[in-house]
Amino acid sequence: METGFAKLVSTDRYIIKIIDRTVSFQDVEYQLRNLISLDCIYPDSMVIKYFHHSFIKETESFVASFPSENEAVVKYLHQNEPVLLKLRYFFKMLRYSEDQKGKVSPVLSKLIRDSSGENKCGSAVLYKDTLKTNFIALMQMEIYLRTRYGQQVKSENSTFDSVRPSIDLFVESLDKQFTHEYYW
Repeated sequence: METGFAKLVSTDRYIIKIIDRTVSFQDVEYQLRNLISLDCIYPDSMVIKYFHHSFIKETESFVASFPSENEAVVKYLHQNEPVLLKLRYFFKMLRYSEDQKGKVSPVLSKLIRDSSGENKCGSAVLYKDTLKTNFIALMQMEIYLRTRYGQQVKSENSTFDSVRPSIDLFVESLDKQFTHEYYW
């Protein structure tokens, strides 16, 4: 029997536009999954160190409490502006590092796959014999941070916090360079 109504298969919600790309709620969910996996697979991640473990918890809470009604979403986004700011920085860094076209080598992919098996976590980012595309983008950010700031940490024989101010300046610069617009 035909009712005339189309069956809704899935929905998504745009949250922010960065330059010419939109970031949807689903993108946030995928990157949350990726961050959780990265933290488990690679506990020494510069991305995790920069954004802190609290970013994962805040994003989990943001995703878990995200309302389904349009009117409630606008209010929710305004109530969560501090989390949105961190997400904006994260996705701008992601965009920048993707534009740098850093390669995630087959050797690195294999190491991630092996580490996922050894640590018994992160399998959600594995795809057939490679890695999921959006996780590769996160790994490009990790590679970029390691390439640009890793030597400073090693040469100064210091902690990650010695390069944090430099990364903060980089992120502030990106935030000014890359236009953004929230979908309130």
